[in-house]
Amino acid sequence: MSDVQLALLILGLIIILIMIIHNWSQIRMHKKRKEKLNSNYASQINEDNDPLFKSSEFSINEQDSIARGSSTGSAKVISDNLPEGIFPEVDAVASITCKNTLNTLENLSIEKINILNGARIYIRNDNDIWTTGLAIEEGVRFNQILIAQQLASRKGALEPVAISDITKYINELNTALDGTLFWLFNQDISSETRKLSELFKEVDRAMNLKVIPKSDSAFHPAALIDFFKNPIITKGDNNVHRLHNSDSSNDVIGEIVTLSGKPIELSDEAFIQGIVFKMDVPNTQNITHAFNETIKIIREACQTLNGSLVDVGNKPMNDDYISRVFVYLKGVEQKMLAKKITPGGELAKKIFS
Repeated sequence: MSDVQLALLILGLIIILIMIIHNWSQIRMHKKRKEKLNSNYASQINEDNDPLFKSSEFSINEQDSIARGSSTGSAKVISDNLPEGIFPEVDAVASITCKNTLNTLENLSIEKINILNGARIYIRNDNDIWTTGLAIEEGVRFNQILIAQQLASRKGALEPVAISDITKYINELNTALDGTLFWLFNQDISSETRKLSELFKEVDRAMNLKVIPKSDSAFHPAALIDFFKNPIITKGDNNVHRLHNSDSSNDVIGEIVTLSGKPIELSDEAFIQGIVFKMDVPNTQNITHAFNETIKIIREACQTLNGSLVDVGNKPMNDDYISRVFVYLKGVEQKMLAKKITPGGELAKKIFS
């Protein structure tokens, strides 16, 4: 082998080695970038670009059972004796025990608590059934009273004035009845309402995903009518089309409206420039499963209508984007479950109404 051939061989080997090192470096950089993207994506989604939310590995009923059965000892005794409608997770609850049984409402000052937003009063005698609302009337015998105050809602945290009003009412009521006051849950109303309000800001989301025509200015009416014949799409009393869970037709997982948010009117002359799939996230059972169901029907819509899936900012949503939204939704639902608020459950519907 001549010197020239040997030199060319060595040069070729060097080039191959450089290519191998370069490819390995690129693969490693891509892997690191992907890992970083997956770990940081939740913080990148914001109000401007989220569509938007842990898929439950168990059903809604099982989640409710877990929440109800989680208390032990004295906490369980208290929980078992609470009336329906009180949720320690989101209510401040004070108990007043009277020395004697009363049969007059004179000192309850019910008119005061009726004007306090989110406040309720319950009364009973010994171990009788709790009475509340319009059932509280003159002549009812009682020696136990519960006052509950909802700590937060979609309207936000309790204002300092509201906290002062409910605290003042409870103390004045205890004095008037010469009773024994004991706070069952969340005595520090100011701190607890602030914590809940922060949670609400993180989980109270509405998902809005749009399907728009790929090339035309509007969907073809015949194709649109054909798409809405899908059995999991029904029309509600308000003329808004509802999307149901394919596993359970009773579960409504979202709505389908026009780009302006109005009901879709189907006809041979319909001029629909796009449709929006909406989901009230905290009020949706098994959020991620519902999200997957929505994506499934959206893919069908794109195929039938020759449309494209975009987010609220009209950015195309590919499979990678959809997967990231899934991860984000999973995190949001985990936060709700950590607070024992089951998405789509009774408590969620109460506080996210």
